[in-house]
Amino acid sequence: MNRLFRLSWPGVLFACGLCLSGVANAQMHGDHNPHHGGIVLMYGGDLHYEVVLTPEGKVQLYLSDALRTDLPAAMVSDVAVEIERNGKREVVDMQIGDSGEYWQGNAAPVKEEGTVLHLAFVFRGDAAVVEFPATALMGAGRQQLIQDSAHGTNGGAARGQ
Repeated sequence: MNRLFRLSWPGVLFACGLCLSGVANAQMHGDHNPHHGGIVLMYGGDLHYEVVLTPEGKVQLYLSDALRTDLPAAMVSDVAVEIERNGKREVVDMQIGDSGEYWQGNAAPVKEEGTVLHLAFVFRGDAAVVEFPATALMGAGRQQLIQDSAHGTNGGAARGQ
């Protein structure tokens, strides 16, 4: 049976805070700086994933190991993304890019506050699910998330089911 890992927005903020405050463990564990302009999160102790959402609506998912060495996109499967806005969900068709380095999909541009990005994937037989405000992945929202995380104003924790 798959273990389901689910993070709500406060949980993502907490996880980012842990990632961004891990400077002392950088040699043993790798940095948590985004390499592609997104937000870096962790799944387990040995998978980092970076979620990128561009103002044009492009969604990308990059993977790296514990030391932040790039991993091929095929390390995870069943990548699913939905963008929820105005009470409706848009399913984003995610596919491995031509280079094999990341997953990608296209959605309508995200401009509305309250829009939520839902992401799920399977890694080593276990499912991961995360959701957060889509606007936190772009521009000022992304900068605020990084700033809040670095200052410990996370206010939440991950939930396991």
